[in-house]
Amino acid sequence: MQTMMKGLAVLLVLAFVHLAVIPVGHAQGAEDATSGSAKGAGLQAASWLLTLPYGAAKVCFAIVGGVTGGLTYVFSGGNLDAAKSVWHTSVYGTYVITPEHLQGDKPVRFLGVASDNDGAPLTTEPGK
Repeated sequence: MQTMMKGLAVLLVLAFVHLAVIPVGHAQGAEDATSGSAKGAGLQAASWLLTLPYGAAKVCFAIVGGVTGGLTYVFSGGNLDAAKSVWHTSVYGTYVITPEHLQGDKPVRFLGVASDNDGAPLTTEPGK
């Protein structure tokens, strides 16, 4: 019974987190030039339907990656760069499928891509 309650709690948290992401996808889809046509409406509907399972999977992956990054930090002796590499890969990326993704105009990135300055070592001294 307790396991079922934990599973239900996790499901509810994921549902609320996912519902917070859906309006962003709708706003992004509204920018599509063909949004007034039947094709645009179909693309928006398809992107919304695909976002439901994809977004839920991405949120789960990000949560597990966040915890794993924290454990990486602890077990690496406080190595922030190692933890950040796990966090960037798991937390960043595409959460919402938009019509631009379905048309091939934008890539879908399940795994996050590090920014250009992430390869530089972290320093605490100004000017370096």
